[in-house]
Amino acid sequence: MFGLKNRQGAHGGDLERRVAALEEAVQENRALNVRLAELTDVVSELLLPVAARDEKRLEELLGKYRGDFS
Repeated sequence: MFGLKNRQGAHGGDLERRVAALEEAVQENRALNVRLAELTDVVSELLLPVAARDEKRLEELLGKYRGDFS
C-alpha cells in the first residue's frame, strides 16, 4: 500500500521508528499547548482591572501554575 512494503524492506523498520518518533513529538506538542493555554489564562486574569478580576479563579489558576513547578 503506497510503497510501504518496499520502505520497510529497504530500511529495516525505519518507517516504524520514524512514526513512533513523530507520535512522541505530537504528544509533547499537545502537552506544551495545554501548558501555554493555562499560562494564557493566568496572564489574562492578571491583565484585567482589579475591580473586574475574579480573585477566586485567579488564586486557583496561580495555585495550579505554581504547583506544576514545585
